[in-house]
Amino acid sequence: MMEFISAHSTILSVLAGFLVSLPLMRSKSAGTGTDSFSKLACYCLLYSAVSVAAVVIFAAFESLIGGNGITFGAVSTYGVYFISPLILLLLFGRNGRKRAFFDMYAFYVIPSMIIQRIRCLIKGCCYGIFIMNTQYRYPVRIAEMAFYLIMWFVLERKSRTNGTGSLFPLLMISYGAFRFINEFFRYSSSGSLFHLAHIWSAICLIIGLSLYPEFRNKQ
Repeated sequence: MMEFISAHSTILSVLAGFLVSLPLMRSKSAGTGTDSFSKLACYCLLYSAVSVAAVVIFAAFESLIGGNGITFGAVSTYGVYFISPLILLLLFGRNGRKRAFFDMYAFYVIPSMIIQRIRCLIKGCCYGIFIMNTQYRYPVRIAEMAFYLIMWFVLERKSRTNGTGSLFPLLMISYGAFRFINEFFRYSSSGSLFHLAHIWSAICLIIGLSLYPEFRNKQ
């Protein structure tokens, strides 16, 4: 069973993310026109497709700037924060009630990213460096799952008086700050303390800070 899960972890994580995200999105879909379960399921499938494409495209971009050419097959979490919003802006725009689709996407991302880190635990990737002189590693993957659980509670409270689409920029700000710190405790094959992910985290934080006040404006 574990061998099957490991071999098909990407497909299973996307499917699990869809099934978990759907009820969360349904509770945030007021005013979006997704008044039926079938419509909401279609939007959730759209989010899944956009997210998968985004993480693969960004991973290919990272491979290119790393001098390895454009290669597909790997995934990069930052695609969710850099590529997906651009696609969603092209699809929905940023005016009127369509902003709520960005709030819905924030609640799609959270369980999906938690499941992705469970996938990392199963595959044995993205692990932390050793703690001091012990044989134990920093639990960076568990820390990220804990971060997303905390953000779920934060965004849940914010969503009660929201609807402006600002929840996703808020998630960008929070993730950029968290990942920048968490990355210091993450293992790198180069042995460097400072990783490329620190740069992506800083950019994620800056973009989130620039978008948040604009989305907060209800006009």
